[in-house]
Amino acid sequence: MKVLHAVLSLECGGLERLVIHLCREGIAAGDEVTVLCLENPGALASKVHETGTEVVSLGRTPGLMTIPEALHLRREIKRLRPDVIHCHQMSAALYVGTVARSLGISALLHTEHGNHDYSNWRQWVTAWIAFNAVRRIYCVSQEIADNLTSHRLVPPHRLSIQVNGIPLPSDDAPSASVALRKACNIADGALVIGSVGRLVTVKRQERLLKAVATMVARNRSVHLLLVGDGARREELEAQARSLGIGQLVHFAGFKLEPQPYIGVMDIFVLTSDSEGMPMALLEAWAAAKPVVVTAVGGLPNLVDEGVNGFLLPAGDHERLVSRLEALADDPECRRRLGNNGRELVAAKYSAAQSAAAYRNAYLELIAGGAH
Repeated sequence: MKVLHAVLSLECGGLERLVIHLCREGIAAGDEVTVLCLENPGALASKVHETGTEVVSLGRTPGLMTIPEALHLRREIKRLRPDVIHCHQMSAALYVGTVARSLGISALLHTEHGNHDYSNWRQWVTAWIAFNAVRRIYCVSQEIADNLTSHRLVPPHRLSIQVNGIPLPSDDAPSASVALRKACNIADGALVIGSVGRLVTVKRQERLLKAVATMVARNRSVHLLLVGDGARREELEAQARSLGIGQLVHFAGFKLEPQPYIGVMDIFVLTSDSEGMPMALLEAWAAAKPVVVTAVGGLPNLVDEGVNGFLLPAGDHERLVSRLEALADDPECRRRLGNNGRELVAAKYSAAQSAAAYRNAYLELIAGGAH
């Protein structure tokens, strides 16, 4: 089976990492897999190449697609002759979906990875065209699916929920984490709070900086490890210094394989204003880490309060600090939450399971023919 994944680019993010996992699993299943980047290849293109997947880049500029760009896209799809096309962004569904339809390709599906505001009529019309260019739409959380149906963009019968999946940790992850802890000069007795995600506004890492500063002011021995990169890095570094915790905050940058860094953490935290189904949360659970996350997006459907983690209102500083301090004082609770999270990932959220579900969808679409 020839599978084509369509994305804007392969820059650093959870969506792109999922595509890498799907490529790896697809190649292992014997498929011929290609990733089509509408824009530039991006930082993770080399990692996709390593799986045995071809990467094709159109190099187009953001904005409405021009006629020459559409013709270029049409030529590439004709050359690749995919049996199925899997789109991963609305723009990919809009442009790749419509061009593929014009070529008689009907095995088209799209994964919606996050929530969007469709109150603007132009955004709504664009989304409606994009979603109607594909036959099946998969959402990584129920909340995302509800958002599409409530805005009358997609009827329920064309929607499915497909959770993300991750590879399970390798056996050498714990030893790598010990080395990283020493490299960061983190004392053996110090608590390490950490997070993984893009350093962008919606992730609101400044809330975590303030929480750690409060804990330090209360004579807690604590370090903060932030894995990820983005436009706000310099701003967050400056804020850490202004809060007097610059030496206690470690900015690791983007890591394609963050498991060793997650292994350093005693508590994993997300302070975001919006989330779909963050792969970093699954990776924290896979490493048996307790999680504290804001009750936004798909997170309330993932986190079982007090069983595998804790949910907090977004922006509630005192609740965040209180929860972190309570977990700091209760290592047995941390172990229990982390172990429950690891069992959940092994049972429901492995990369192999996610890839197999999508591959079954590909085969069903191909067998169904034109609709």
